[in-house]
Amino acid sequence: MGVLKRISNIFRAKVNDTLDELEHPIELLDQKLRDMEDSLNKAKLSSAQILGNVHEIEKKMEESKRISTEFDDKVKLALNKGNEELAKKALARKLEADNNYKSLEISYKDAYEKAESVKTKLKELEEEIRKTRVYRDEAAARFNNAEASKKINEIMSNVDTGNNKINMDDIERKIQKKEALAEGLGDLKEEDTLEKEFEKLDEVDIDEELKKYKQN
Repeated sequence: MGVLKRISNIFRAKVNDTLDELEHPIELLDQKLRDMEDSLNKAKLSSAQILGNVHEIEKKMEESKRISTEFDDKVKLALNKGNEELAKKALARKLEADNNYKSLEISYKDAYEKAESVKTKLKELEEEIRKTRVYRDEAAARFNNAEASKKINEIMSNVDTGNNKINMDDIERKIQKKEALAEGLGDLKEEDTLEKEFEKLDEVDIDEELKKYKQN
């Protein structure tokens, strides 16, 4: 059981190493940037909705405030005219507008806090994307340099200086051997020429021999 577990661990380790080799680090960073930018776009959409809600509440608050002010004036007008019943009705509308304003104010504070929180997170995410993009460019340069160095080292390792080193002594020995052979052949040629010259001394002069015949 222990042997099988060790074999399984070795196999998983080799698979993980293979996966690491297949995963291009710059492509992983590019994917991370795409994911972060997608999250940023979604966050911006949510932020826009929250900010839109804040503005909508603001407008409703302004409207409630306007209604409250309007009916406050009407209460005063009705009292001045001696119409207390109408003043009560106007006051009821004013109080309704005031209560509505207070309720909207609570919603506004909650929406505003959420909007500010989303804005902060958006800025943080944008800064994180900026840093990741800068790192991506630096990492790409380092990775490309490492790849280039790796290829150079692989080429240099294939051209093993120990195995491919030219043995100057062997070459010099071979050249000297060839030179000696050439000199030897030259000496033999000179000896042959000298021998021929002596042979010429012993050659019979046909003209001289013919003269001898005539004299006899």
